[in-house]
Amino acid sequence: ERAAAASLVATARSISSAAPLPRRTSWLAVLPGPSGLLGNSRCSSAAGCGVLAAIVIFSRRQKRRWVSRLKALPAGMAVVGFGSAAPESVVSNDDLAKVMDTSDEWIVQRTGIKRRHILKPGESLASLSALAAQRALEDAQMAPEEVELVILATSTPDDLFGSGPTVASQIGASNAVAFDMTAACSGFVFALSTAAQYVRTGAVKSAVVVGADCLSRFVDWEDRGTCILFGDGAGAVAVRAVEPEKDALIGFDLGSDGRGACHLGLPFDVDPVPLGGGAEGGSASIKKLGMNGKEVFRFATSRVPEVLSRLLERHEVSSDEVDWLLLHQANRRIMDSAAKRLGIDKEKIICNLDEYGNTSAASIPLALHEAMQAGQVKRGQLIACCGFGAGLSWGGMLLRL
Repeated sequence: ERAAAASLVATARSISSAAPLPRRTSWLAVLPGPSGLLGNSRCSSAAGCGVLAAIVIFSRRQKRRWVSRLKALPAGMAVVGFGSAAPESVVSNDDLAKVMDTSDEWIVQRTGIKRRHILKPGESLASLSALAAQRALEDAQMAPEEVELVILATSTPDDLFGSGPTVASQIGASNAVAFDMTAACSGFVFALSTAAQYVRTGAVKSAVVVGADCLSRFVDWEDRGTCILFGDGAGAVAVRAVEPEKDALIGFDLGSDGRGACHLGLPFDVDPVPLGGGAEGGSASIKKLGMNGKEVFRFATSRVPEVLSRLLERHEVSSDEVDWLLLHQANRRIMDSAAKRLGIDKEKIICNLDEYGNTSAASIPLALHEAMQAGQVKRGQLIACCGFGAGLSWGGMLLRL
């Protein structure tokens, strides 16, 4: 253990160099042990886990070269498998017109949606997510036992404490740590960007990222302006560590602005509960999904092209070099507006909104898998991708398949 700690110190010194830091500055390097940069998620003893980490403080007078990206990062991330799943039950616009004041023409003109897939009462989001993940593993020819990380991006788990571990169990990923990530319709981009950091730093060598939601269970089916928009689904990717120069994630840009949370949310109601002695607690219940459509549309049509333009400029990629534009499947008019502002042909838009509606965190991986299956999207192509939604949150990425 002491030898390992000494090795970490030597590693830290190896990236120090000839350019001084600003005056009154010390340099602090924290090098994680087996659960971080230098190993996997397990070690031989609790004591070992604690000792195999080093904090090295260099004098502010030492000379060194500042590097913006550590070349010592052991790996890049490649997306090696794709999968998706949707409920068998399908509800068309004409079906909805029988139970509410709407029509197929009214819905299509405003959204582009024709049908949506809906989970039945006895079906679970975890099972749907596991099916998508299994298909991604099969596509990647990856054994479940190889998976070291499972991230489930969802806002609608079967259990408020999370469904990620259940999904990992159902796919047989017995060696994986699993957890949920909540970022609504931006969730898949957030989750894949997070998984990339685990892979790039060497913390894990393989992962499964799932985006899944069943917002149909949380809408007000008497609110025709909102309930018509949402469907249920799941999409997944399997990723592996590769050589750094083969990293598929060229860049990402994530953000949020809580000032807009009032425009799209799924909040709790809390009823007072007397606890005696004048004390009072609360009993919570979930409200129906609420959305200010005009404000969300305004947010999306401005933020999406802004984020992707920044990414393209930062990584010196022209619009002509983008093979496909893949946005969260919320509204066809948002997609067309973004493509126009980015200077990307509408023919490059990946869209399955007409069949599934808005599936929240599932929409991007679900659309991507279908496009791969259809032969529309091919390996080696560059995708400009952006999720956006509640929070308000947004996330863009440039992904080379």
